[in-house]
Order: sequence, then C-alpha cells, then structure tokens
Amino acid sequence: MPTIREIAAKAGYSPATVSRLLNNDPSFSISDHARKKILQTAQNLNYEQPNTTHGLAYQIATIFAVQPKQELEDIYFSNLRQSLVEHGKQANLKLTFYPDIDHIPHDIDGVMAVGEFDSDALHKLRQLTPHRIFVDSNPDPHHFNSVQPNLQAITEQAIDQLIAAGDTPIGLINGGYWNKDQQVTHQQDPRQKYFESRLRELQLFDSRFLFIGGEFSVASGYRLGQQVVQSLSKQALPKGFLVGSDPLAVGVLQAFNENKITVPTDTAIISINDIDIARYVSPPLTTFHIDTDDLAAQAITTLKDTIIFDRSQKRMVLVDTKLIYRKSFVKPTNKS
Repeated sequence: MPTIREIAAKAGYSPATVSRLLNNDPSFSISDHARKKILQTAQNLNYEQPNTTHGLAYQIATIFAVQPKQELEDIYFSNLRQSLVEHGKQANLKLTFYPDIDHIPHDIDGVMAVGEFDSDALHKLRQLTPHRIFVDSNPDPHHFNSVQPNLQAITEQAIDQLIAAGDTPIGLINGGYWNKDQQVTHQQDPRQKYFESRLRELQLFDSRFLFIGGEFSVASGYRLGQQVVQSLSKQALPKGFLVGSDPLAVGVLQAFNENKITVPTDTAIISINDIDIARYVSPPLTTFHIDTDDLAAQAITTLKDTIIFDRSQKRMVLVDTKLIYRKSFVKPTNKS
C-alpha cells in the first residue's frame, strides 16, 4: 500500500495535509479542489483507508427492513445487526437505526440497508446520499453497492455434493419474497434461479421436486415438509434436498419426523446459514456457514471507502461460505 508521503508527492501537497485529510481530522479545513485531487490520487495508487480513525465519526443511517418476528426466529439477522454496529464503531462510522426512510435526516454521510424495499423506498434511499450499500442482498445493483453471501456458489456446491454422494434426483425446498410494489406478486428467490439453472445444465431438473413457500421460517418449512409428504402418492421422494435456510430446514425435519421419513436414509438435507439451532435438531443439519461478522466487516469497509474516496462506480462483494458437515447429509468419501 502506498505511503502518505508517496500520495503527497503525487498530488502536490504536503504529507501533513494528506495525513490530516485521510485520517478525517475534524479541525482540518481544505478546499474542495484540493480534497478531490488528494483523494483521487490516493484512489489511483490503491490506498486503503485504515479501519480505525480518530477524527469525527461518519453518520450512517441504517434501515433494517426485517420483521421483528423474523429477526427473533432467525438469529442470522440479529447477529448481522450486532456485527454491523461493532465494526462500525471500529471504523468510526456511527450507525443510527431508523424505523423508516422518512425519519432519516438529510445531513448523513451514508446509508446502509438490510431487507426488502419497494421501488418508491429505493428511490428515496437514492435521493438521500450517493454513498449507499445493501447488506445480504441487492435489489438494485446499478444504484447500490452490496456485500452478500455468494448464493450461486452455495447452490452449485450443494448440488455437486449431492450428486457426488449419489443423492439424485435432487429437490429444492425454499422460500421466496413478495414484490413490495404489488403484494400479490411472489418473486423467485436467487437460490431457486441458480438451482434450476444448474440442474437444467446437467439435464437433471425435475419441476416436481420444487417446493416453494413464502417466508424462510420454521412454520413455512413445516408446511412445505407436509407438501413433500403429500406428494409421495404421486412420485418417489428425492434422494436429497437443498433447503434454503436453517429455519426452513427445522420445520421440514419436524414434518418428516412426524411422518416417519428418516434423514439422511430416506432423503438427505443440505441447508444454509449454520445458525446455532442447526447443530441441535435431529438429525443435526449439514449446512453452509455464512459468517455474518465477515459480511458486516466487508460492508463497513466498502461503505467507508465509498465515502472517503467518493466512488461512483457500484460494487458487489460476494462473500464465500463453508459447508459444515453433520448428520443430515453423508459427506462423499471421494470428494471434499
């Protein structure tokens, strides 16, 4: 990484001036021309802003558009909220949570959003500041930065693992989301899109083995599990399922246990999230671990970098995951 002196020499300003600007000195005053030139020079030299500064904190408006019931049931979101706050403090970003967009003041430095928003809400967010980021998803990649799990890699790895274990045909049990512009319109979740695409590519796709509900909740998983059981009169049970989230999988297991379907003997399950309950259900879930702390750290770094260097080009950061093997899926012996 370039030094302060190297940036100063390239920009034509003193090291002291560059240092005070890049370290966010609250008592430092500089012209817009000088500020832009120094920041552009630092950006061109691939300077990375340290996570900790000692100047005035940046004010970040945060909207967590996740239902309280969902956040209570799925520890993933509460962990994400806590990690965002902690990493924000370390990076000198002060996160203030607002109940809705209309309560956000106009003198903010950036916006961070989690959850689902309709087109009107997205438009309002865009008007507040050019420095904006979504965490966990991105409804509008052309206008928002984002940091999110790599759902395509997760889905394709799960399919590859099930195939390697001989667990075919493969089914999907998943949720979706509602188009908030038209509440009656149910949208396809990315996991379903990647699942169908990968299996069509392998000539293994069978629409009979798709079981799609609404919420990613235990109750929804139970209902979908019952649908799987009811379908057995028309078709054989798939040898393996990818389930879109751990709460969904918990509900599915409840339905399967009630109907004497044994996992993984009758059908295997690979899930997503690795929340605490995943290791305590029967059988314990094989699931992809999404590191919410890493998601939060990447989001804070990306947003701060956007503010400091006034970057206009939007970025999508995809965070890798790790498959945690437990008893709901037997790991293939010939592949990792």
